[in-house]
Amino acid sequence: MGFDQKFYAEAEEEIKRRRTVNAQLQDSRIAEAELKAPSIREYRLEMARTGEKLANVILARPSDAKEKIESIEKANLALQEKTEKALEEVGLPKDYLDSIYNCPKCRDTGIFENRRCSCFMDIVKRLASERLNSSSPMQLCGFDSFDCNYYPDVVDTVKKVNVRKLMQHNLDFCVKYAENFHLPNVSIVMKGQTGLGKTHLSLAIAEKVLEQGYSVIYGSAPDLFRKLEQEHFGYEKSDETSELIMSADLLVLDDLGSEFSNPFYTSSLYNILNTRYNSGRPTIVNTNLESAEIQQRYGDRITSRLYAMEQLFFLGKDIRVQKKLAKK
Repeated sequence: MGFDQKFYAEAEEEIKRRRTVNAQLQDSRIAEAELKAPSIREYRLEMARTGEKLANVILARPSDAKEKIESIEKANLALQEKTEKALEEVGLPKDYLDSIYNCPKCRDTGIFENRRCSCFMDIVKRLASERLNSSSPMQLCGFDSFDCNYYPDVVDTVKKVNVRKLMQHNLDFCVKYAENFHLPNVSIVMKGQTGLGKTHLSLAIAEKVLEQGYSVIYGSAPDLFRKLEQEHFGYEKSDETSELIMSADLLVLDDLGSEFSNPFYTSSLYNILNTRYNSGRPTIVNTNLESAEIQQRYGDRITSRLYAMEQLFFLGKDIRVQKKLAKK
């Protein structure tokens, strides 16, 4: 169970690199401060000596140890105050020489309270997510390349809405959703035939959300369900994909309905939608299925979860076909 061990090894290396970079930054700050205020070097040397004195007293345990420790600590505090004053006099912050850490909890050790620190596990999850997303086209789509002029400026005879205005509404909604992304958040289901821009807009959202530092998992329903099935029934059982899907800040589940229909996939879908809904983590679901087809294929529980999402309908003619014809 858990994540591939190679991600733990890579996370250890990243933690080590953080410590090295931060130590180098601290050394450069010390050199800068001592150059601007030479007295700081003397204060630091004296504080190092008081540290040695304190260690000797603790080891020797003399009868007056308490008084000596208090005296040493008082002298050390005075030196710290002199250092801070010297820093301020040359225009540097009082904490300029403090140790530098990316994670204040574990101090970049990767261990907090005898367990893997959350910062360490965040690295592991990020690395695993990058592998899971490695085949996704997230870098290929943006809002700027979504052109509403490909959609006809006519009223759809079934939905009774202007197609171009509807698609402009979808674009505006997705841009606002991405720019103001937060947790918890509402989920979205995008419905419409192939080639109408569902994947394009969902990936444009994903790209913006990633830029804001949130975690995103993208995958087609067939691919993700297949991975879940392989890990669940495989020789070496794992919950890596499940953990990533459930914990990602945003999940884009593309092509729902194109996967093979079986009880495990249906159960997995409900578990994904329900777990993420309860935790406030949004899901974007793209499907070519009509409402009646969703009901027939997945049943009441999943249909109910999908209807609780923000509904975006996509109308028009296949954009990919239009672009091909335009090149001829």
